[in-house]
Amino acid sequence: MINSSRLIEKFLQNYRFGVVKPYLIGDVLDFGGNKGELKKFVKGKYLVINYNHSMMDNTRFDTIVALAVIEHIEVDAVYKIFQKFKVILNKRGRIFMTTPTKMAKPVLEFMAFVGIVDKDNIAEHKHYWSKKEIYDLAEKAGFVVKKYKKFQIGFNQLATLEHK
Repeated sequence: MINSSRLIEKFLQNYRFGVVKPYLIGDVLDFGGNKGELKKFVKGKYLVINYNHSMMDNTRFDTIVALAVIEHIEVDAVYKIFQKFKVILNKRGRIFMTTPTKMAKPVLEFMAFVGIVDKDNIAEHKHYWSKKEIYDLAEKAGFVVKKYKKFQIGFNQLATLEHK
């Protein structure tokens, strides 16, 4: 979770919001959504989940967003979470996720070292996902990647997933 007042982190968060804002359709689950900053862009029901995943039980969503969050979770746990997403995402729903690329790791670590970004936030990163790993995650959870792109000069990536 972003827990910093650093301008660059707010800028990056707002940039991610701008990427997904046009696609926030219907009821939205904001997985790892901090304090719910994304809510102002949602017209339907909105639920933010940070640590208490049981709040997802017996719910259904049209859109699930996981922005800059899966890198903070152990890989095995991410697979389990996406299997749960399979159950709670409506049939025509979509998942939008962003995560730093492997190429971003040394840059983020340097930025943390010199104090440009929050050192604790970067230290929490458990895994930097490759494109191949994202496609594998989607496949194993029963999704298909409908769109994949890198942004922010290749340091970040967006994947859009749908049911197979």
